[in-house]
Amino acid sequence: MKAGTMEGLIGAGVNMKLMDTPMRVYKEARRKGDLGAMERAMGYATEFQDTAYEYKEKAEKELRKEMQENREEQQREREEALAERREAAKETQKENAEKLVDKAAENREETNVTTEHTKAPSADSLVISEEGHKLLQENRPSPDMEAPAIEAPAIPSNTDTKSEVKFYSSAGTTVETPPVGKNVSVNV
Repeated sequence: MKAGTMEGLIGAGVNMKLMDTPMRVYKEARRKGDLGAMERAMGYATEFQDTAYEYKEKAEKELRKEMQENREEQQREREEALAERREAAKETQKENAEKLVDKAAENREETNVTTEHTKAPSADSLVISEEGHKLLQENRPSPDMEAPAIEAPAIPSNTDTKSEVKFYSSAGTTVETPPVGKNVSVNV
């Protein structure tokens, strides 16, 4: 709590306590019936009450101001902490990158050392023997040769003609159908 807030709260409390004295005087003057004393006592009580409310408003104003300052301070602290964490993360990242570079360099050195000591194997090769050359010459077709003619199998001739369609009755006998389009009967 800051000084302005404390001053407002203390001032409000003190003025409320000070208001008790004029109120006692007012009650006593009312019992006696002294109107002048009652009016003076109420005037003092009203002044103390007004002063107490002024201090109360001052305390509220200072308290809002203090809370705003606290929020700003907390925001600054959060931003500073965030900046520190980012900086630490950057440093850690740099250290990790340096470690990786060192490790890669070591691996390259190890690879270079091992390749110097080991002889590279010769490449695989295929050698065709004299017998293989002879077989290739014998089985290779000559460029003058024509491709053999391939004949298609013979298709039976009965599949080329249309056969008549036959209808069967429920008894299994063939039923002749009248030709379509020749017999037309119209009844009017």
